[in-house]
Amino acid sequence: MKNWQLLLVMLPFGFAACKSKEKKQEPAGFLSAKETVLLNQLVYKPGLSDSIQKYAPGFELVFQPQAVNGNFAYIAKKKDSLQYALVIRGSMIEFSNDGFQNFILQDFNVFNQKKWDYADTVTKAYLSRGTYLGFKNLLQLKDGATGLSILDFIEQKIPAGSSMIVTGHSLGGNLAYPLAGYLKKELKGSVKQNLQLITFGAPAAGNAAFVLDLDSKFPDAERYIIDKDIAPSFPDHTRMGLIAKAIGLDKALHIKELSLDAGDLLQIAGELLEKTNIIGEEDKYVQSEKHLRLLTSNAPSVIDSVLSAEALFGRAYEYHRVDAYAMLLGGKPLE
Repeated sequence: MKNWQLLLVMLPFGFAACKSKEKKQEPAGFLSAKETVLLNQLVYKPGLSDSIQKYAPGFELVFQPQAVNGNFAYIAKKKDSLQYALVIRGSMIEFSNDGFQNFILQDFNVFNQKKWDYADTVTKAYLSRGTYLGFKNLLQLKDGATGLSILDFIEQKIPAGSSMIVTGHSLGGNLAYPLAGYLKKELKGSVKQNLQLITFGAPAAGNAAFVLDLDSKFPDAERYIIDKDIAPSFPDHTRMGLIAKAIGLDKALHIKELSLDAGDLLQIAGELLEKTNIIGEEDKYVQSEKHLRLLTSNAPSVIDSVLSAEALFGRAYEYHRVDAYAMLLGGKPLE
């Protein structure tokens, strides 16, 4: 009798223990925007592993490939956590094959479009041919240690319950859009349900249908732009013209003996696009207003009557550089 009484007393504890074991692990939270932009600063640094140890010792490099046709990305993990970031490098500002690939074949390759095959909720989603080329390059990246692609590495090496941010600055942010959409569609593990998208100063990647699909896949994504950064407006010539005027780029551009009005050049380019109908109305490039996080720069606009080509690009870069985003998010420039 006493044995039965003891059994009845112990049963609730046994059920509670089983229930505790069955309880699912809570997924990890996401890295902050400040942490994420720091990782974007580091992607431009030579000697990536050493740079992470120096500037972000709380992180470790877990996926490091060789660049493919100028495109590069790495995966970092926050130590003692299940928080990861997939960081895509932006344009290489140098005279090299990588720089040519980034600027000519991707940044400015917007006049032809490719159908986007990884949409869930829409039809007729398109992205620029340049973005598509960069995206395909990213799919070819192989980790130096494991030989795995990005998709395979996430599925095989990143534990259940982990969170991952797909992120990039400039062209890297532009490429983060299709790569994040692809991973959300193709991943099979638990990370698929705990994927986030954060970009900094990213130009538009696709048309309204493409953006609508990403809005659905990533309702809480964050698209940071600085109010005086002209790059995220590309290739919207009207918006580019407004920002150019605000930061003093609508001045005479002096190239050798020739003086041109930079503002007029933007207007002419826009009119050519519209009148030649190279890009139809439903294929115009747009950005997500739902994801927008606007940062306000306090840097004064210096107005000159004439700008050299070097000064023109220098002024635009002042508001577009990744350090500018880091400082507005509580970080600091890296030496």
